[in-house]
Amino acid sequence: MHPLEFEIETLNGQQTETINEGPAKNNELKMEIVDSEKAFESLASHWQQLAKRTDATIFMTHEWALAWWRNFGRNKRRSLCIVTIWDDNTLVGLAPFYKGYSSFGKMEVEKRLQIIGSGGSPNEQWGYMDDYGISDFLDILVDEGYFDTITEMLCNIISQNQLNVNVVTFHQARNDSYIIQTLYPKLKQAGMNLNLQHSDTCPYIVLKDQTSLKSYIKSVKSSARRRFRQSIRSLKPKGDLEMDELTTWPEVEKAVETMIDLHQERWNKIGFPGVFYDERFTSFFKETVRYSFDNGWLWFKQIKDEEGVCAARLLLRYNGRYYDYISGFDDTRDSAKYRPGITLLVEAVEDAINGSSNTIELLRGQEGYKYDFTTEDFKNWKLSVELENSHGKTKKAVNKAAGILALLYKRVSREARLVKVQYSQNGLIKMLPGYISFRWNSMKMKLNS
Repeated sequence: MHPLEFEIETLNGQQTETINEGPAKNNELKMEIVDSEKAFESLASHWQQLAKRTDATIFMTHEWALAWWRNFGRNKRRSLCIVTIWDDNTLVGLAPFYKGYSSFGKMEVEKRLQIIGSGGSPNEQWGYMDDYGISDFLDILVDEGYFDTITEMLCNIISQNQLNVNVVTFHQARNDSYIIQTLYPKLKQAGMNLNLQHSDTCPYIVLKDQTSLKSYIKSVKSSARRRFRQSIRSLKPKGDLEMDELTTWPEVEKAVETMIDLHQERWNKIGFPGVFYDERFTSFFKETVRYSFDNGWLWFKQIKDEEGVCAARLLLRYNGRYYDYISGFDDTRDSAKYRPGITLLVEAVEDAINGSSNTIELLRGQEGYKYDFTTEDFKNWKLSVELENSHGKTKKAVNKAAGILALLYKRVSREARLVKVQYSQNGLIKMLPGYISFRWNSMKMKLNS
């Protein structure tokens, strides 16, 4: 294929490039760079249609991306850089990038390009040391039939550094993603400076051949079968526990607060701050619950014992998949012996089968309970593309020093949060012994894993 030629102009804050090659209806694809929040919002219907056609994950919906940007992205050192590719008035390709800028004093030392939904460190002035990732799977959306042309376009954008950055990083790219399956081999072939690292393992439940919950339970290992059946028997009318499905917005709104409390209390007792310690995540989560409820994407149920709600579980449904997003339960009550959190996940399996969904994504992490439900998993990857000659020697050295400071800041901030948790749980006198005990136990667990 011949190199693509670009005609570039700027319209209303959007950089536009016309591609005179490809499978388009009129033999012409148009690329626009969306760099304003208003234009981002106006993409909603086109983005939604493309996400449906490309069987995207929920983390690649316009709703998720916009909520992330509002809560994590807005920052004086970040700017939108969404690459949209059009065939006439149809959006056929979408790389929802944003730029992050690091500086040391008044010197700008690095410009990064990554996908909306990845990164979230408030310490942007020093740069990201890792992906504060609340989005489990991220990708570029490309319509079937346009892969070759759009891949070459994106390779040209990156290899020629048309977006003027020092590094491009793709966080949380699945094994089966466009990034790993299509873009990565093309970038490798072009001789780019690439670094591919395994970041997470993600179990998932396959339900394609299951006709009922009974048939599914027969398919799991024997120890899990016993636990699942015991948890089902714990529910009324035979058992002591009662399950509620939350179907109205006032019910959902109230249950969200209860689940946040359950989630935080459990993790704080262990010694961790819990995800809701970050007010940005709490705001993002509530916004996600609202649009998921409005769109019919929300699966939310809770279990009550004689003291009240003892467990809650929230899943998201999109494009034929369920996503086991977040849960909370009280492990100090007598009802904990029935494992009500697992009961709720078994209930979600039954609903997914009845709703003809083929997959439940258990998301990142290799917790033992997940492998009671499945033996299947896949890997997530972090792909970094360092652009040649994009760093001067001085800036590269300063950027390295800033990176060391960023790592130090990250570690100190993390330990300060852990100490704060111990203070809230144990008070001033027992705070330090509690922190030392927690850290010692954490170290032993890591050594034994």
